[in-house]
Amino acid sequence: MYYRFICTDKNCGCEEEKNIPVADYDREKEKQICSNCGAKMQRVIEWGGIATGSGEGWFGKSDGGTAI
Repeated sequence: MYYRFICTDKNCGCEEEKNIPVADYDREKEKQICSNCGAKMQRVIEWGGIATGSGEGWFGKSDGGTAI
């Protein structure tokens, strides 16, 4: 699966897509290195789903009641 990463070096800021198998992701996510400067890369979290977090019915968004 492809994941977006950004370089943590403020002078570089390179963004890259890394192909990491889902089975290896937990082990490999912290080991990503920038191909431009060699600094550590940090994952860019993206959401492409249809769910949203606003409106009635979401915890803390209704008339003050709590779900049981």
